[in-house]
Amino acid sequence: MRTKILAILTAFILAGAVALAQTAEEPPAANGGMVTDFTKGVIEIDVSYHGDRIHFFGTMAGAPTDAVIVKLTSPAETVKLNVAGRVGPFWMNVKQYRVENVPFMYKIHASDRLEQVLTPELAGELGIGFETLKDRLRLDIAKGTPDEKDRDTLFDGLMKLKKKSNLYRIDDDGRIKIKGGRIFQHYFTFPAAAKEGDYIVESFLIRDRQLVGRATDTIHIQKVGLEAFVAEAAQKRPLQYGICAVVIALGTGLLVGFIFKGGAH
Repeated sequence: MRTKILAILTAFILAGAVALAQTAEEPPAANGGMVTDFTKGVIEIDVSYHGDRIHFFGTMAGAPTDAVIVKLTSPAETVKLNVAGRVGPFWMNVKQYRVENVPFMYKIHASDRLEQVLTPELAGELGIGFETLKDRLRLDIAKGTPDEKDRDTLFDGLMKLKKKSNLYRIDDDGRIKIKGGRIFQHYFTFPAAAKEGDYIVESFLIRDRQLVGRATDTIHIQKVGLEAFVAEAAQKRPLQYGICAVVIALGTGLLVGFIFKGGAH
């Protein structure tokens, strides 16, 4: 039933997009004639949340477009990363960095290969590509002696972790389908590990390796129910939250021990 409803909604949105594209006499200067929409603007995280998928749609007016590129980014965060080194016969963590300006989630969808439709300068300006993330990282040494080579090591390790968790991804092998030179459609998957905040979805129209249109949408992710209560308690009442967590853990341990002890007789 959910699939049928989504299909009907998709058809409705695309029909509206076609009408907009056909009736637009002149593309608006602000966005190059691009109009975008999506199936849901708010994702609510509760105890039953296991990920979500949001479909995005767009229409373009004016001259044909060579490519459509869509970038999804989440609020930046600070992470701690270690650098391993040899100490005598052992390998162990010898340095620790605070790495700032790290997007929790970063995904790119494109209708064609990025290197074929973007110049390096435009890619850097729009923040498209993993190398642009590397250039924007800020490193602060917390332990050990800093080294310029550590940036490459830390970035490579960060990329492996993010890709493995499906948080960083670039799909530029035709993931976005353009229909009739006017309409495009695709979807982003939000994992179970998604964090609260505003996720920015930027759509770009590219023609002759130049930006000719853009549009921005926002997806808001928020915790609700028990998830929201626990998160708020941990942030606003850390002492009480810690005591309750310890009491619950002890109580659970005693209960399990009582059950197994009783079953042994």
